[in-house]
Parts: sequence; C-alpha cells; structure tokens
Amino acid sequence: MAFVTATAGVQVLIKSQPDTFWTKIQDSANSFPQAAPSLYTSILISGTGVRKVEYGPDSQNIKTSSELITENSLGKLAYTVTAGDILQKYDVNNFQAVIIHPNSEKWVGWTWTYNYLPENKARALQLDAEIAVIAVKTLTELDNYIQNKST
Repeated sequence: MAFVTATAGVQVLIKSQPDTFWTKIQDSANSFPQAAPSLYTSILISGTGVRKVEYGPDSQNIKTSSELITENSLGKLAYTVTAGDILQKYDVNNFQAVIIHPNSEKWVGWTWTYNYLPENKARALQLDAEIAVIAVKTLTELDNYIQNKST
C-alpha cells in the first residue's frame, strides 16, 4: 500500500527582536520548558544529538518524543522524530519539522511533514491539529517570556 505525504504548519507574529527570539529557539532544550512549562516538562539532549522531550499537561495526547536535530543554524532548526507518541499514537512515519527564523515582518514559521497510510487519514488530521496547538502555544509563550524578561 502507498503512503500519503502530509505537510502542515503554522505562522506566528512575534513582538520580540528576531535575533533574540532565534537565540532562544536555538537553545530550545532550555528555553521551551522555561517559557512554556505547561507544554514541556523537560528536554534532555544526549551526546548523540537526540533530544528526549517530555510534554506537560497542556499537550493532550503527545507526552514523549525523541528527536534528532538535523540542523540548528541561523536560518532554521530542523528535526526528525525518531520515537514516541507522534509516531506510535498517530501511526505515522518519517515525521520531520522545521522552525524558520523570523522574517523581516517578524513572522516565525513552524512546518512539519510526515507519511501515513490512506486509511489513517483521520489520525493524521488529529495529529496536525495537536501539533498546530503545540507549535502556536510554544512560539507565543516563548515570545511572551522574552518580552517579560526584557521589562
């Protein structure tokens, strides 16, 4: 049976200075749990570059994830999910995500793509909805955290 490839994403307008915001994205293992503790309990990075994410109570169905960072540059933070609830509960594979540096108008993008079997379309739509909520909340709460730290 052939897989279907899904692509989705969100954009959030930030108030913070783009470079300050991006520094926090690049240090997401520390900044995400600080800025959004109801979404992230902890993010631990192993010596192999895999980060283990424990999600908090505001993440309804996704509680754990292992992610391999494939790029962490001035332009983007990219990762591939290698294990956890995203792959298991939603029956998808090859889940990859990218957070894009804020553009000149201060829009930050977070996109993701993955494969699923046609009979699992309903689960794929649920996954998109859940990841969209997590992404928007993360970016918004990180922006608010930066704003509050600078005042």
